[in-house]
Amino acid sequence: MNSSARGFTLIELMIVVVVVAVIAMFAYPAYLDQVRKGRRAEAQKVLLAGQIAEERYRSYFNTYGDEASLAAENLDLGDADFFNFSITVSAASAATHYTIQADATGDQLKDTGCTTMTLDQSNVMTPATCWKR
Repeated sequence: MNSSARGFTLIELMIVVVVVAVIAMFAYPAYLDQVRKGRRAEAQKVLLAGQIAEERYRSYFNTYGDEASLAAENLDLGDADFFNFSITVSAASAATHYTIQADATGDQLKDTGCTTMTLDQSNVMTPATCWKR
C-alpha cells in the first residue's frame, strides 16, 4: 500500500476558507465605497453638464432657465442612476442666479455627507468634501 497520500487535509482547507472570508469581510465594504464614489462622480458630471446648459440658455435668452425651459431648447441635464436632479432659478433675479441640485436615492443614500450636492452660477460646489479638485 502506498503511504504517501496526495491532496489537502480538512484542516488546511478550513484555514483557506477562513483566510478568504477575512479578506472578503474587509474587501466588500471597500468595494461598495468605491462604487458609491463612482456614482457620485457620474452625478457631478451631470451637474457640470447642467451648468453648461444654463450658460448656453443664458446666451440665448439673457436669463437662466428652469428644467422645462432647458428641455424646450433641447438643453437637458442628462441623468445618472441613484440621483434625482433639480434646478432652482431665483424668482427675483433669474438673470443672475440658479442652483442645480443632485439628491441621492437608493443605495447611494449610504454615501455619508454626499447625499445632496449642489452647483450654482458662481461655480460654488457643495459640500466641498464631495468634489475633488
